[in-house]
Amino acid sequence: MKTKYVLYFIMTLFVLSALPFIVKEIKGDEDVVALVQQKYKAVNSVEADFVQTNYIASLDQSREFRGKIYLKKPNLFNMEVSYPASQRQTFDGQYLWICTPANSQVVKNKVSPDFLHHPFINLLATMENLEKDFVIKDCTQEGASDLSLKLILKDKLSELRDALITVDRKNYQVKTVTLYYDSGNYTRLVLSKIKENKKISPQCFEFIPPEGVEVVEPPSSDIGQ
Repeated sequence: MKTKYVLYFIMTLFVLSALPFIVKEIKGDEDVVALVQQKYKAVNSVEADFVQTNYIASLDQSREFRGKIYLKKPNLFNMEVSYPASQRQTFDGQYLWICTPANSQVVKNKVSPDFLHHPFINLLATMENLEKDFVIKDCTQEGASDLSLKLILKDKLSELRDALITVDRKNYQVKTVTLYYDSGNYTRLVLSKIKENKKISPQCFEFIPPEGVEVVEPPSSDIGQ
């Protein structure tokens, strides 16, 4: 994936890691809010299969990626893509590592601290005062099997326009996350075979370049600057 769309994916994952706190701030049925809060308050890690779709409006084309993701609060993640080609993307809290075996190359990108403090990214730090940064709407259609929630930034800080999430009514698990951009692009992440709080080895979020591969560290490569 190009760096721009990797950035979109990072934003999707970080929003996903904070979703329990987004949901609990929604004003509405107090029983639903309490159940969601109770479920996710102790969720510190998530492992799941994923299907990611990147829609590029200027080309009117979509690209699909499949694989497995591992998330751990506050913002660690490891994504292992198996389709259409093998690739690993690991964020260790400071660097985003992108390993593409077919190219015998690893790209090392430093992630800007400013990016990590973006309200749409660092929701764990802003969860007690979400209304300061977001307008949160319940978009659930009557008779729908899933809950739909929309988050809109009050102050424009990036090309990210809003996010839409769906939550299973029965077990309150997040099923999809879709990020929409001013350009008309969107990134959608659909999760399945979700495992919560399964012990994940710390090595999962560490990356050591394999022997014989080229490590490329682009100049001024801070993502989010």
